[in-house]
Amino acid sequence: MKSLTLFKKSLLSTAVLVGTMTLVGCASSVPAGKYADGIHDVSAKGKKSVITLTVEVKNGHIVDVKTKSHKETESLYLNAERLLSKVLANNGHEGIDAVSGATYSSNGILEAINSLPRADGSKPEFVAVGAKDDSAGEDFKLKWSIQPQLGLLKGDYYYQEARFRQGHMGSVAIVTELNNANNVIFAEFNESGRPNYYTRLYQGVPKRMSEYNFSMGKKKGTAWVQSALTMEKLMVEQDKLTFELNPDFDPTLGNKLKEPNRLKYAGIDVVAGASNSIQQSMVPLTAKIHAQINGEGTHERFYQHAEKLVDAKGNWTGVTAMLRIVVDSQTKQITKAHYDEIFADEKVQIKDASQKKFYRQSKYESINYVEPARIGFNVMIDALNGHLQQGGSLFLIDDLPATGDTGSYAATGFTKRSNAWDNYLAQAEILYTQMRQDGVIVKHSK
Repeated sequence: MKSLTLFKKSLLSTAVLVGTMTLVGCASSVPAGKYADGIHDVSAKGKKSVITLTVEVKNGHIVDVKTKSHKETESLYLNAERLLSKVLANNGHEGIDAVSGATYSSNGILEAINSLPRADGSKPEFVAVGAKDDSAGEDFKLKWSIQPQLGLLKGDYYYQEARFRQGHMGSVAIVTELNNANNVIFAEFNESGRPNYYTRLYQGVPKRMSEYNFSMGKKKGTAWVQSALTMEKLMVEQDKLTFELNPDFDPTLGNKLKEPNRLKYAGIDVVAGASNSIQQSMVPLTAKIHAQINGEGTHERFYQHAEKLVDAKGNWTGVTAMLRIVVDSQTKQITKAHYDEIFADEKVQIKDASQKKFYRQSKYESINYVEPARIGFNVMIDALNGHLQQGGSLFLIDDLPATGDTGSYAATGFTKRSNAWDNYLAQAEILYTQMRQDGVIVKHSK
């Protein structure tokens, strides 16, 4: 009996020892915690202030996170603060999107978490994120480019516009080589929605660099601008501004995309996304320009300069500045001017997380872009065009919207100078120098 008891104790001791060894073995295989233990105050810049969080870490894991201080807009920060529970559950900020409408505050929170001291001593670089619903939903598979040609472009200028099909406004700009009208070097078609368009957002809105292309693409599988780009490339590569009528045209086949006889003109069976716009607007307008080229010609000159905007380190911000000026070579006066800032074709190329949703759009044509100066970007540029058409200086623009700090949004509609004006002035200097060298513009005061 005694020997049996000793045997049982021996088995129990062995079991305990094996169990202890097993636990030790398991513990040694568990990876070290991600963060350094302790209570840490971490901070990062939000939109209006520094955001400071207090984070408690045990065994390498975040067990508590609270806001210690901030001076953000309270309503926006309350939205962004919802990320704290996600950080806690995720044990970090990786893979968490910003809260829509509170992108800056969200990134301040996530960057602060990124600065938590790591158990392995590493200091990973923080990459700003956008809201999950940026660009109005799921990833968009269609591809097109709206990027302008970089550098200087100049030539003889032709332009036609007219309303068509229920009131849409179509326009075509053609630039030919100086004194060589047979060489088309630039073609651009644009269209604005009719004033009574069934989608109110797109009433009077240019389609080329606005959200319209995404909206149409999701409905019909192709973006409007893709057709325009295809036709423009054809015109430039083949110096072609006129098209023969299709002798077998059958309008009843209009919706049959693979039927060549559905199109009014021969040789352009590549425009499924905007066949009505191409057939009823672009082709007739370019035919008018062709007639002008072979008739009275033009004395207007086109000058464009486009340049990628870079940060303090010389890296592209994902935004390209573009200035166009049309000048009458006889009167040497500006007849048309347009400045725009165009976002990159892909989200990843845009450094400012809050602006990623505007990819393949421009500040002027986007319906959702919010100008920090608290006034519409399109209003600023339309005012610039009017100013220059009336003989104003390219450089003395203090009478234009958002060219100075007013400190009174309620009274004036904006609160601070838009940095777009500084970008504009840089492009204006480049074009002005070239136009003066060419002798096509009067002297402008600086």
